[in-house]
Amino acid sequence: MRAICEHHDDYWKDKRRELYSYKQAYETEFWERTETHGMGDWAITIQTADAYGFIESYIASLFSRNPGVVFKNGLRARGNKLVAEHLANDFLVRQRTVVEDASRMALIYPMSFAKLMPRESDDIYRRVEMFALPPWEVLVDRQARRWQDCRFVGHKYYLPVVEAKEMFGNKQFDACRKVEFFDKSYRNEEDPNIDLDMFKFIELVEYYDMITGQLIFWSPNYADGAKFLERNEIPFENAAGEKRIPIVPLYFNRIPDNPIDGYSAMKRIYDQIYETNLIRTFQANGVRKASRQYLVRKGSLNDEQMAQVASGIDGLFIEIDDENINNVVVPIPHNQTPPELETYYRQVQADKDKGNILAPFTRGEATRSTATEVSALASYSSNEIGRLARERDAMIEELAKTYLDILRLYLEDSGDRNIINVDGKPVVVTPEDLKENWQCYASDQASTPISESVRKREYIQSVPMLQQLGVPPDILLKELVKTLGLPESFFEEAQSAMNAAQEAAQAAQAPQGNPDASDLDMLTNQNLPLGPGNLQSIPGMPK
Repeated sequence: MRAICEHHDDYWKDKRRELYSYKQAYETEFWERTETHGMGDWAITIQTADAYGFIESYIASLFSRNPGVVFKNGLRARGNKLVAEHLANDFLVRQRTVVEDASRMALIYPMSFAKLMPRESDDIYRRVEMFALPPWEVLVDRQARRWQDCRFVGHKYYLPVVEAKEMFGNKQFDACRKVEFFDKSYRNEEDPNIDLDMFKFIELVEYYDMITGQLIFWSPNYADGAKFLERNEIPFENAAGEKRIPIVPLYFNRIPDNPIDGYSAMKRIYDQIYETNLIRTFQANGVRKASRQYLVRKGSLNDEQMAQVASGIDGLFIEIDDENINNVVVPIPHNQTPPELETYYRQVQADKDKGNILAPFTRGEATRSTATEVSALASYSSNEIGRLARERDAMIEELAKTYLDILRLYLEDSGDRNIINVDGKPVVVTPEDLKENWQCYASDQASTPISESVRKREYIQSVPMLQQLGVPPDILLKELVKTLGLPESFFEEAQSAMNAAQEAAQAAQAPQGNPDASDLDMLTNQNLPLGPGNLQSIPGMPK
């Protein structure tokens, strides 16, 4: 166990500086521990929000809607699909922020994890909570080719000594100070506060041995690491009786020849962000140095005259006795910012855009792209986001199944009637309702605001053609309500209006024509086909 932990620590120790740079850039603390390249302590440092915008644009695209899942029964067709979906989706909606946090870490760092843990609650359906874990806290079998092939998975974290004694009995521990991954200041220093209970911790490893099916707790702070704190059978398993680890990985970018490892999305653009901050800092300091500065002969100006010079008042006259003003006040010349710097800056921005799969307008940046270019770029961004969404969906699907498997254990131990409300009806939940090897599919699809807008506009523009092809007006209207996200009542009211218009037309013996087109004309009270021009007043319609 000690050897596994040491190998894990060495692996991430080599990556600490690199990952810390990514973290600083995202948190807009780029210059906190970065050299100012000889500019001095007085130098102005400019920090752009490029890294933050880069990460959050992905998050906005990946989580435009709440995560959700749908289930299909396995071969044996056991379980209650409706109940399973209801419980899983309720859990995912409550844990949305955790899923988003895990996604942020998987973009900033090489990967991330989500862990499901028991908690105290009177509500049996809320006895499982979830945490997002950074990659350096999770021990992974790096010889495995896939996550499913890992011989072991562990979680290494700090636990207060008080809680450790509650978990493992009144054992004696050599307390240590909690040290954050990016903080090395306490490792070799004596801490005067170590005697205070609130600062006493142990390093704990929660180790899932998939070969023996055992859950092992170990700490170097107990018996010098020579003994296990506890060893039990892994309590979590799926419907087939296979042991389950309550830790789910998230990889947005995998290394092809070593898929158990990933790499940070920030890695693609960090150098460009570094150069951008450096260039903007040079420019800011150049502007500062270009301010008006003068050499003044000592004693040539009194205090009042010096104040007048410093005031910067336009058209001010100051009387001096010296016949040659150049002997009194001399402007200090400054070098101008080289014009090549602007060219270099534009090239850096172009390189940064190449490393960002999202089109500029999807990040809220103004462009001069045509409608056709916008549509093509939106499609490209959606496809690239879709690739990331598949990884997100894989995690969401596994989280949903893991939650139901853990929940089933609580239901088996509970003798109470556990009732939930499904579609307005009370339903009694039993362990058998969840005992199924579900086929699970994430229901949320990746989309960006711009792609949604393009999709809506394309549908509106296609309506006249669909009319000519003979598509019934009620079908067109129903799809319109769905596409624009209008309330269902809109469809019902519009359908009633259309029926009334049909009856009025028949009573008036309207001229013969295309009945579908006539219906839609009367629906909008226009003698025009249902198209973009007469639909822009509808709420939700893109202008």
